[in-house]
Amino acid sequence: MTGAFFLLLNGSNICLHISTAIIGICTGAISSASVSTTAELFGAKNFGVNHNIVVVNIPIGSFLFGDMAAFLYRKQGLANGYNGKCMGVKCYQTSFVIWGSLCFLGTFLAIILHSRSRKA
Repeated sequence: MTGAFFLLLNGSNICLHISTAIIGICTGAISSASVSTTAELFGAKNFGVNHNIVVVNIPIGSFLFGDMAAFLYRKQGLANGYNGKCMGVKCYQTSFVIWGSLCFLGTFLAIILHSRSRKA
């Protein structure tokens, strides 16, 4: 998913379509895997509560990153003298870099967690 966000920095339509497909597939895979991962890690007892705690990041992240993207969009539009309106890839470049960097950090931390929790 990290690569998909950085691929969005390219202005071509094919990169947009490929990135959208990759992000959609990864989001679906994460949503599907979170159910079995929650049951595996925390057990079946109180599964509903545990799973809701695990997936609470989805609405929180959507809200925070949506606000951040809107703020950066307006800032870019004002900087270019368009009264807060912006056109093209440059309007969202900072958002894509931030999202891609956070995805990279999350992937890196997941690899570290996996290597530390692996049974010998």
